[in-house]
Amino acid sequence: MELHRPVPVFDPAKGLLHSDHYHVGYVTNDLERAAGVFRERFGVTAMRESESQLPGGGNIALRSAWLGNMMYEITCGNGPGMELYSDHAPHGGEFVLQFHHYGYLIRDDEDWDALRRQIEAGGWTLPLDTDTPGYCRACYVDTTELGHYLEFVQPREGLLERMNATPVA
Repeated sequence: MELHRPVPVFDPAKGLLHSDHYHVGYVTNDLERAAGVFRERFGVTAMRESESQLPGGGNIALRSAWLGNMMYEITCGNGPGMELYSDHAPHGGEFVLQFHHYGYLIRDDEDWDALRRQIEAGGWTLPLDTDTPGYCRACYVDTTELGHYLEFVQPREGLLERMNATPVA
């Protein structure tokens, strides 16, 4: 006998978990050591590397890889504006590598609007809410009752290029 998985139907108007779950996000305070854990313990053979200095003085660095149809992402944030990550993995302390969020793709403006109505109706807070022209719209939803965040991303050309350049490990 084999497993017959249902064909996914994504409809953010039904609720936050009804979107296309495509990545698992972790945070760390030592990106190279965390990437080593993924390589040595979990067989992740290649990762895309990305690092950005933010205008407010913060720094964000990421490593990501596709395993099957799921992307695994490790984020190390430091400095002003990076508290969403650094509060969970403080710099200067013991090594931290921990689960942080599930990531969901939002296909289009109509689905984005439906998602935003769900967020408002549910009374959730958004510790991050951003819209970068040519790159993406994204928000993190604080789902305290689940014990982690949900990240929603509507990619545009810039992010699609990065996602398509992410190696399959």
